[in-house]
Amino acid sequence: MTITGSERVQAIEAAIGQTYTTQDYYEVGREKIREFARALHDDNPVHWDEAKSADAGHDKLLAPLTIVVLDGTKAQAQLFDTVVPGDLLKSGVLQVEQRFIFHKPITAGDRLKSDVSMDSYKSVAGAELFTGKTVIRDLDKGVMQESWTTLAGPGETGDGLTAEFISMVDDVMFSPTASHELPLVPAEAAEIPEPGSHAFAYGAIPFDSVSEGQEIPPRTQRFTRGDLVNYVGVAGDPNPIHHSDELAAAAKLDSVVAQGMLTLGTAAGYLSAFVGDPAAFIELSARFSSAVYVPPTEAAVVEYTAKIKTLYPETKRGLITFGASVNGKRVFGKCTALVQFS
Repeated sequence: MTITGSERVQAIEAAIGQTYTTQDYYEVGREKIREFARALHDDNPVHWDEAKSADAGHDKLLAPLTIVVLDGTKAQAQLFDTVVPGDLLKSGVLQVEQRFIFHKPITAGDRLKSDVSMDSYKSVAGAELFTGKTVIRDLDKGVMQESWTTLAGPGETGDGLTAEFISMVDDVMFSPTASHELPLVPAEAAEIPEPGSHAFAYGAIPFDSVSEGQEIPPRTQRFTRGDLVNYVGVAGDPNPIHHSDELAAAAKLDSVVAQGMLTLGTAAGYLSAFVGDPAAFIELSARFSSAVYVPPTEAAVVEYTAKIKTLYPETKRGLITFGASVNGKRVFGKCTALVQFS
């Protein structure tokens, strides 16, 4: 049956605010935390050493801030497949923005459920913007994280990908595992605590040790093809533009590109290394400005920079602005992190 443009919009708008959840929980493994930290080039000892994690106030090994991608991103992809007519994720969409609110730190052994919903949709000049919301809940601890992912697509009347391209994608993506995938089920929206209500600094550095305008020492990080392929396996990202030159060229890209969540997850590790403990983060957000192209036989070099923009003495919190660039070209835009100092 052919669906009209107006029917498509009506179907999408009818789905906004409806919550679905994963049927089974995702149990966070200790070794998975280490694998994920390695994929993000994150050497923070709270991800590797249980004793160091305990010293920072955690009962088990602490997970990196963006570990939500391991299960939440898959649930969000299922949501888009369910509520958006057509194959949205094969239509040429790009991730343009990511935002997190952290309520409680995720540690080894947590049993997580992902509640997903379409948060907003709009069509501008023939293009479409979709924002999906994911709420991560532990079966015992309640809400742990919220995240919002905004995707931009060509829309029904835009220049989508050709049938030949989609066929090529199918031939290089992961082998199908749909028979093992449990459908999402309708759910009630979880009750969300106030951001920062946990108000724990954990192992963060003292508030008196930082100052407004202070620049955080920059970090240079190399990303190779091996890093991209490793992240594909660790995070389960099926998009072949991260490993196939043929697909990247067909998508009119200069080369394969690093995953946005790989570069942002590495940025989060860069910031948490300065702050002292990822669990001290309250919010993190970024817009993706340009792709990080990774050549076949050399590394792409990303420079991360940050500074403390504003301090709030009454709460001992600070707002950090950060960015990343490749050869002087910005990778992120409008990036901020709100943290709780000790």
